[in-house]
Amino acid sequence: MNVLTIATVNVRRLLRDRTNLFFVFVLPIVLIVVLGTMYGGRVAPRMGIVAVDSGALGTELVDAIRDGGVKLELKEPATVEELRARVEDGTLEIGVIVPPGYDATLRGGGVADVVILGQQRSAVSALGEAVDAAIAGQAAVVQAARLAASREGISFDAALATARSVQGEMAGVTVAVERIGEGIFPAATGAFAPGAQSQLVLFMFLTSMTAATQLILTRQLGVSRRMVAAPVRVGTILVGETLGRFGVAMVQGLFIVLLSAVAFGVSWGDPLAAGIIVVLFALVGTGAAMVVGVFGNNPDQAGALGIMAGMLLGALGGAMVPLEIFPEPARTIAYLTPHAWAIQGLREVALRDGTIVDVLPELAVLVLFALGLMALGTWRFRRILTR
Repeated sequence: MNVLTIATVNVRRLLRDRTNLFFVFVLPIVLIVVLGTMYGGRVAPRMGIVAVDSGALGTELVDAIRDGGVKLELKEPATVEELRARVEDGTLEIGVIVPPGYDATLRGGGVADVVILGQQRSAVSALGEAVDAAIAGQAAVVQAARLAASREGISFDAALATARSVQGEMAGVTVAVERIGEGIFPAATGAFAPGAQSQLVLFMFLTSMTAATQLILTRQLGVSRRMVAAPVRVGTILVGETLGRFGVAMVQGLFIVLLSAVAFGVSWGDPLAAGIIVVLFALVGTGAAMVVGVFGNNPDQAGALGIMAGMLLGALGGAMVPLEIFPEPARTIAYLTPHAWAIQGLREVALRDGTIVDVLPELAVLVLFALGLMALGTWRFRRILTR
């Protein structure tokens, strides 16, 4: 009972600090979104089209763009002004304006101007090709219909229907796309999965480092000595403080896992294998927090150094930039940190359908890190309590 009481107090300290609430519950999600955008990308680029009063041919053009070979998310703002505003603020990568009377202009032999709006040249160029292809396809049919109508003396609609049927029968150009080599991540990887995995590891460790300062305060305020003077065994205090650090790390880990799964659809793979990796890395963070907490004497300095160490280890271990793009020898150096082993295990389980058997090497390394750090931290804490 005393063990649980000591552990619960440590978790409550974390949740009562408003500053901690931001770093534990808000910042990780922000970074998951940022990394998902940078390395995962959105599901599809967003294009807006305004085709008010453009007629049947205008509707046909919109359908051709939607059903073309470029995967995109098509939005249809109500007005041209709204379309311009959404392109300007970056909500849409590109905007297309099909003018009113588009159908009547083409049927009457005139020229209709389709306007393309965009900020970034790359986006406008790539998505503009999809618009150009749809316009070119429709223009070819309309021109053929105009020629047939003028020479054969038939109506434009009849000539248009004939041109469409003939176009469908004519041989076209077949494009074969072949993927050579392997991508950084498997093709089916969600945009936010790599970011969620790396931020899970980064923030579990950083939050543990923050919790280490509470152990220093406990010693400075004499709480530890008063517990020793009370009818509480030294072993109980050691287990309670260790369990408290573990509880803090698990609160952070479970929050990221559950919210990323619900809000971003991130799959963590085999629950048992992923759960063991999370628990073992929480024990690594617990051990690191105990070491910092028992060797540090100033909570402010220890907190700053702990965060710096956490950020440095996170950067070296692939928790800020995907480990998969590290050049040599940086990738080899990364495996000197527990972060790299935890991320590699999570990648194997979540992205490649790995099981416990597939991540046994990663689990073994994490166990060694956890045992080593926890042994050093508890040994030093026992000496502090008993001397």
